[in-house]
Amino acid sequence: MSYHWKLERMGPGKPNDHSDFQTMVEGAPDGMVISRDGIVLFANPAAVRLLGYDSASELVGGSMAQFLEVSSLATMRRRIEKMRATGESPTPREYPARRRDGTVITAEISSIFIEFEGKPAVLAFARDVTERVRLRAQLAHADRLAGLGIMAAGVAHEINNPLQFVMLAADLLDRRSKANLDAELETLVGNIRNGTQRIAAIVRDLRTYGQYEDEAVGPVELDRVFDSAERIVAHELRSRARIVKDFPVLPTVLGAYTRLEQVFVNLLLNAAHAIPEGRGDGQISIRAQAGKHEVVVEVTDNGAGIVAELLPRVFEPFFTTKPPSAGSGLGLSICRDIITRLGGDISATSQPGQGTTMRIALPRASDAVGGQITTPPASVAPGRRRILVIDDEPLIVSMVTDVLQENHEVVGETSPENGLGRILKDADFDLVMCDLMMPGMSGMDIYAEVARERPGFERRFVFVTAGPYNGQAEAFLAGVPNARLMKPLSATQIQGLVQQASYPA
Repeated sequence: MSYHWKLERMGPGKPNDHSDFQTMVEGAPDGMVISRDGIVLFANPAAVRLLGYDSASELVGGSMAQFLEVSSLATMRRRIEKMRATGESPTPREYPARRRDGTVITAEISSIFIEFEGKPAVLAFARDVTERVRLRAQLAHADRLAGLGIMAAGVAHEINNPLQFVMLAADLLDRRSKANLDAELETLVGNIRNGTQRIAAIVRDLRTYGQYEDEAVGPVELDRVFDSAERIVAHELRSRARIVKDFPVLPTVLGAYTRLEQVFVNLLLNAAHAIPEGRGDGQISIRAQAGKHEVVVEVTDNGAGIVAELLPRVFEPFFTTKPPSAGSGLGLSICRDIITRLGGDISATSQPGQGTTMRIALPRASDAVGGQITTPPASVAPGRRRILVIDDEPLIVSMVTDVLQENHEVVGETSPENGLGRILKDADFDLVMCDLMMPGMSGMDIYAEVARERPGFERRFVFVTAGPYNGQAEAFLAGVPNARLMKPLSATQIQGLVQQASYPA
């Protein structure tokens, strides 16, 4: 249905028999503007305030174009004509509106037809939704970041399998080049190994940065965390600043590796963005020192700095000094949340034109967990063993077999079902290296069936996976004592795994 209201002119000095209605209109929290043919006939006080004017007289008689763009006016006109033709109820729409001082807000406007002073007119209801739109954009950006994390973890998974057999092939070629005293081949293989190790580090960073599940708190080596964060943002830093580090030997801190990595990534990006590209003398200094109960890290840039009145707000959610395309305003808020949850503290100092320092203090792990990063003790090196390798990637099975067959008897299966069948028929395998996530039957399925049919034998499993874990896999690994290793693994790591593994009866 269409709406037709009859209004008389309302305003100071005008007689009006509808004083109650006039009071309601003038006291309405939303702006109300009456226009005809694009000319403003009436504006209530809320509309005057919304558009930044002092009085309605500054609007009345003027064109709607003084605060709406031509394209917005055209859109509004089309919607009004459609509403007139179809009789549909009015629906609100967001338009950019220009205030008197030139700033642009987002106004949600809905219009209806009325009769004003005996002639048809349009009454527009306007509400400032600028903050709502900004928050919606920030949440959408956060959602895209979450999606990027999931995608990064998936990419890491897909790269890790082929990277595994490239790395093992390089290790095998290296062994043969040394055996044949082929120096040229040894150099070439060394270059291949260095390249694969760099790819492995990048993939590892992608995988850990894409993890959103809760991570256990324990001893963390800050220098490793920072090195990983620096690799993640290396491309962004390259054209803006060089990093100067003063990282002495530090005690471990109580933390969560991927969460602290996220903090350092945010701080490095903020520092880099404070320095214009190509300036030439951009520098980010990282200084760390250990106190009696805490480790303090300071990240200092020589960028633009932050004015004093804005500095107290830098940790507020959605507050940012960057342009909308460069920052979500969530980074420092998330950093503060992470650090405080870990029992630490984060603060900022800054001088305009001289740069900014972010200071993080984290509790030493020794105050809570003894300060030791524990590793499982190696058992006595076994002799020749029978090993079953189950992986749906044929090249991985082939390469692992080549790595181990000189000292062990190795059986490889690319079919999970065939691998399970071998175990159920032949219980003489000393060790089962099993991929966790495989199509059809997963390593978890094989483990459960073996535990049911041959109780005790499931303890001989070691899970090797390219990650990332889904909820089911995460719960499974948390509930079993078996070792789990992340691809890609070098030949030395695989040989060490066999050497250190226990072989329960």
